[in-house]
Amino acid sequence: MMITRPKYIKIANKIEEDILMHKYQKELPHIDQLAADYATSKVTIVKAIRFLSYQNVVKPIRGHGTLILTEKEVEIAKKDNANEHVGFTERIKNTALLTNHIVSFDLREPTDKEVALLKISRSDLVYDIIRQRLLSDFPVRLEYTVMPVKVIPGITEEVLRKSVYGYIENTLHLKVGKANRILRADKPDAYDQLYLKCSKTDPVFEVEQVCYLTNGIPFEYSQTRNRYDHGELTLNQV
Repeated sequence: MMITRPKYIKIANKIEEDILMHKYQKELPHIDQLAADYATSKVTIVKAIRFLSYQNVVKPIRGHGTLILTEKEVEIAKKDNANEHVGFTERIKNTALLTNHIVSFDLREPTDKEVALLKISRSDLVYDIIRQRLLSDFPVRLEYTVMPVKVIPGITEEVLRKSVYGYIENTLHLKVGKANRILRADKPDAYDQLYLKCSKTDPVFEVEQVCYLTNGIPFEYSQTRNRYDHGELTLNQV
């Protein structure tokens, strides 16, 4: 007895073939357009997209279309490991997909909390950095970072547009060590809504951390705000 595949799976296979042939680059067209292109109903297209999502080929983002995940870095982007500490750029192997947008970059005196966490004095200047990180032009995280200038000298906008951790290890020849992290869920603020394309009701996943060099000197205090659908932290007990 021959088993006939459901129509939505046939359509899903055709869409995947077109993705592999580079008909679609970063995201799929609107459902209405796909229904017209593949001569089927919108219901069938929705089922096909859901099937492709299960196969890790695409990822629907509510209110922002359907991203193509044939580049596995897009899926890797939301995954982090609580037992490891590496820079975001290092985890994204295909950096052509990654864009760093500098929201603000200043030098200032530290707050009392930063003095305590970074083990510096009130007279030590710090970098005050806000960066938006985008993958395939879609915003996935918003980083608020404070670093002591005396520990990490020479940070420029050019460094911020590339990799800060790469600069630390390859130019300053310092080794990044452990990080102490606090994880929390939060409501989106105005910056989240603007730079992460969050709605007022979307939850935000925040990672607050103090990062250390291997010599035990703290070099970063940061708060990273992740879209709820692009922030995932794995903890492996050993």
